[in-house]
Amino acid sequence: MDTNETVLLTVKIDNRSMRLRVSKKDEAQVLAAVELLNKRIEGFKRFGSSDPVDRLSWAALDLAGDVVRHDGDASNAADTDEHLDEIEQMLHTI
Repeated sequence: MDTNETVLLTVKIDNRSMRLRVSKKDEAQVLAAVELLNKRIEGFKRFGSSDPVDRLSWAALDLAGDVVRHDGDASNAADTDEHLDEIEQMLHTI
Protein backbone atom coordinates (compact mmCIF):
# COMPACT_ATOMS: atom_id res chain seq x y z
CA MET A 1 0.00 0.00 0.00
CA ASP A 2 1.22 3.48 -0.89
CA THR A 3 1.87 5.34 2.39
CA ASN A 4 0.42 8.53 0.85
CA GLU A 5 -2.79 6.84 -0.31
CA THR A 6 -5.93 8.53 0.98
CA VAL A 7 -9.59 7.65 1.05
CA LEU A 8 -12.65 9.90 1.12
CA LEU A 9 -15.03 8.90 3.89
CA THR A 10 -18.54 10.07 4.62
CA VAL A 11 -19.28 9.64 8.31
CA LYS A 12 -22.18 10.66 10.54
CA ILE A 13 -21.58 12.32 13.87
CA ASP A 14 -24.79 12.88 15.83
CA ASN A 15 -26.73 12.34 12.58
CA ARG A 16 -24.73 15.00 10.75
CA SER A 17 -22.86 13.86 7.65
CA MET A 18 -19.25 14.84 7.24
CA ARG A 19 -16.82 14.11 4.43
CA LEU A 20 -13.25 13.48 5.46
CA ARG A 21 -10.15 12.65 3.49
CA VAL A 22 -7.88 10.46 5.58
CA SER A 23 -4.85 8.32 5.08
CA LYS A 24 -5.86 4.82 3.99
CA LYS A 25 -3.82 3.39 6.86
CA ASP A 26 -5.87 5.46 9.35
CA GLU A 27 -9.31 4.60 7.93
CA ALA A 28 -10.19 1.93 10.51
CA GLN A 29 -9.09 4.17 13.38
CA VAL A 30 -11.16 7.09 12.11
CA LEU A 31 -14.25 4.87 11.78
CA ALA A 32 -13.67 3.52 15.30
CA ALA A 33 -13.32 7.11 16.59
CA VAL A 34 -16.61 8.08 14.92
CA GLU A 35 -18.34 5.10 16.56
CA LEU A 36 -16.88 5.98 19.98
CA LEU A 37 -17.84 9.63 19.64
CA ASN A 38 -21.40 8.76 18.63
CA LYS A 39 -21.74 6.45 21.64
CA ARG A 40 -20.60 9.25 23.94
CA ILE A 41 -22.96 11.72 22.29
CA GLU A 42 -25.82 9.24 22.66
CA GLY A 43 -25.10 9.05 26.38
CA PHE A 44 -25.44 12.82 26.70
CA LYS A 45 -28.82 12.95 24.96
CA ARG A 46 -30.42 12.14 28.31
CA PHE A 47 -29.29 15.58 29.54
CA GLY A 48 -32.17 17.00 27.54
CA SER A 49 -30.31 19.40 25.26
CA SER A 50 -31.58 19.48 21.72
CA ASP A 51 -28.48 21.43 20.66
CA PRO A 52 -26.03 19.08 18.90
CA VAL A 53 -23.13 21.42 19.69
CA ASP A 54 -23.84 20.97 23.42
CA ARG A 55 -23.85 17.18 23.04
CA LEU A 56 -20.66 17.25 20.98
CA SER A 57 -18.98 19.56 23.49
CA TRP A 58 -19.90 17.31 26.41
CA ALA A 59 -18.68 14.24 24.53
CA ALA A 60 -15.42 16.00 23.57
CA LEU A 61 -14.83 17.03 27.18
CA ASP A 62 -15.59 13.50 28.36
CA LEU A 63 -13.15 12.01 25.83
CA ALA A 64 -10.49 14.60 26.64
CA GLY A 65 -10.86 13.63 30.31
CA ASP A 66 -10.20 10.02 29.35
CA VAL A 67 -7.07 11.08 27.46
CA VAL A 68 -5.79 13.07 30.42
CA ARG A 69 -6.52 10.27 32.88
CA HIS A 70 -4.92 7.54 30.75
CA ASP A 71 -2.17 9.44 28.94
CA GLY A 72 -1.46 12.25 31.37
CA ASP A 73 2.28 11.79 31.63
CA ALA A 74 4.61 14.24 29.90
CA SER A 75 5.82 11.71 27.34
CA ASN A 76 2.35 11.60 25.79
CA ALA A 77 1.70 15.36 25.84
CA ALA A 78 2.31 15.72 22.08
CA ASP A 79 -0.15 12.90 21.32
CA THR A 80 -2.73 14.49 23.61
CA ASP A 81 -2.28 17.86 21.89
CA GLU A 82 -2.68 16.18 18.50
CA HIS A 83 -5.92 14.48 19.60
CA LEU A 84 -7.28 17.74 20.98
CA ASP A 85 -6.41 19.49 17.71
CA GLU A 86 -8.36 16.83 15.80
CA ILE A 87 -11.38 17.31 18.08
CA GLU A 88 -11.16 21.07 17.63
CA GLN A 89 -11.07 20.67 13.83
CA MET A 90 -14.18 18.49 14.01
CA LEU A 91 -15.95 21.14 16.07
CA HIS A 92 -15.14 23.81 13.50
CA THR A 93 -16.77 21.79 10.71
CA ILE A 94 -20.14 21.80 12.45
